[in-house]
Amino acid sequence: MTRWKAAVLLALLFCGEAALPASAVRIPAGRQPAGLASGAAVAAHPAARRLAAVTSPGRSRPAATGGKIPLDVRNKYNPAKNPTGPGVAAGRPTPALAPAVANFSSTHYKQALRYALWFYDAQRSGALPRPYRVAWRNSSHPSDAVVGGYYDAGDFIKHSLTTAQASTFLAWAALDFMTGFNASGQLPYAQATVRNMASYLAACHISTDQYVGLIGDPDVDHNYWGRPEQQEAWLRSRNSLPRKTYIWTRAMAASDLMGMSSAAMASASMLLKATNPAFSAALLTKAQTLYAWGKSKLGLYSDSYPGYNKDVYGSSSYRDKLFLAAAWLYRATGQDVYQQEAYGWFSQLGGRWGASVYVSWDDVTAPAVMTLLTAARQRNTTAKVKGFSEYQAFMADTFVKTWARADGSWSIRATPGGMRYMTWSGGWGNLRYANNAALVALAWAAQQPAGTARTEAIDFGRLQVDYALGRMGRSYVSGFGTNPPLRAHHAAASCPNMPAACDWPNFDSPNPNPQVLYGALVGGPGNTSDYSANSRTTDAMYKDSRQDYYGNEVSLDYNAGFTGALGALLALLAPTPPPPVRRVAQPATQPLQGR
Repeated sequence: MTRWKAAVLLALLFCGEAALPASAVRIPAGRQPAGLASGAAVAAHPAARRLAAVTSPGRSRPAATGGKIPLDVRNKYNPAKNPTGPGVAAGRPTPALAPAVANFSSTHYKQALRYALWFYDAQRSGALPRPYRVAWRNSSHPSDAVVGGYYDAGDFIKHSLTTAQASTFLAWAALDFMTGFNASGQLPYAQATVRNMASYLAACHISTDQYVGLIGDPDVDHNYWGRPEQQEAWLRSRNSLPRKTYIWTRAMAASDLMGMSSAAMASASMLLKATNPAFSAALLTKAQTLYAWGKSKLGLYSDSYPGYNKDVYGSSSYRDKLFLAAAWLYRATGQDVYQQEAYGWFSQLGGRWGASVYVSWDDVTAPAVMTLLTAARQRNTTAKVKGFSEYQAFMADTFVKTWARADGSWSIRATPGGMRYMTWSGGWGNLRYANNAALVALAWAAQQPAGTARTEAIDFGRLQVDYALGRMGRSYVSGFGTNPPLRAHHAAASCPNMPAACDWPNFDSPNPNPQVLYGALVGGPGNTSDYSANSRTTDAMYKDSRQDYYGNEVSLDYNAGFTGALGALLALLAPTPPPPVRRVAQPATQPLQGR
């Protein structure tokens, strides 16, 4: 693409979104500000400034390794690849399901969906409008190389990979379960969140050959505990502003980063097509460009950047991300080449028997399969989509049965209360995996006729959502239900209202967070225990502690599948399609009150 075409495309992106409160900037090639460095520049200047830890040992927060699914794990626990390994189900029945302490209805799902999307507003970076419905948040990080976007978790890095994964899941759910989002009045909020995420990702393509994958040095960021609005002042006092910007060039492999970003833009283009066709078209063009870039030099983005800390979303595979991108591009364009290439990626992932059943930012194989199945049905091309019967068999015989029955296949088991977990995961972010799988299963259920297969998939998905909402006596969603988390590992929420100070003493405090982080799904309990008002154990018990990032951190990717599954349940459980809900022009200034 020539430079003038790239400029025209970006102009379309922002002209089409002129009403958006978020802002983003394009940095012309050759005019990067001080502190902005590509991987090649870092290699050329190994003495580039890197802030040393400024807190006592053990104070900095952990790198974001949760959600990583290494290839050796996928192979070890795949019963087809390792028939005598630990992922074989024989002789390990599913535990009996404990009686529920609390049950949930569509009324609860509607409220939880409102909260879940409110959480994304709490994660916004850049210029925020006033009034803003998250009253304790304000505009932040105006000096970032690309302004806007969303903070990844309880910290303030902005990672394009996880932003893209969250955006894709939200767009997917809002598209396929639009009646559910409309039933709770949340479709406009879902569209706005996807629009803001896609706008940021588009702006990260700062030139034809440069893409911003990460803003913020994690080692520096994790030594700061406070408000995002005040971090720039803290960095300035340490001569560390502007924030470090990680730029991938075409000379560096980044197939996974480009694939996920392409999928996000293609799915967003479909969701936004009716409300903003020009912006939608520009996003689709950019999605095609990034997918082509990802194919042009195969490899992992976290391997190609010199000195990249692979504990920060170090990717294990790029084929699943390119698979997802090709699937969405086929769904968005109908061009046969994309479904053909999608099948190629699926085959390289192992096909029907080798493809993974795990779902996270590091493995999006199953969501890609569902995207192709949906596209084929919507376009009446089931006979033409290469591999259609294999996709069907993978979903019916491997994915849904593995998660729903939890008999040990693929190492997936169930707690007495029904939460699914992988025995190898160490208990980090269990509810993220379970609810991501729930969204995939509910998408499958929506395509099935009435019968056992549909019922099994819906029951599994509903059980995971209900568990998160408090089925066993405590909620794992901030601000919702009975005994919800009060001390989520989230720096901004731990801060009192301005002008009170906020620093590491707030991290250490045993008191609840002063700000309620409505709708944030925490990681949840460990691998063997439930919390029940009638039965409490100490083995792997969930602790509502700010210091427990395994069970009590929140993130963009934690909420993505959960939010989508809520919308899916509202659509699937509705007796009749609800009437359209009037579009809301501006979010309410106050969050919804508790249940």
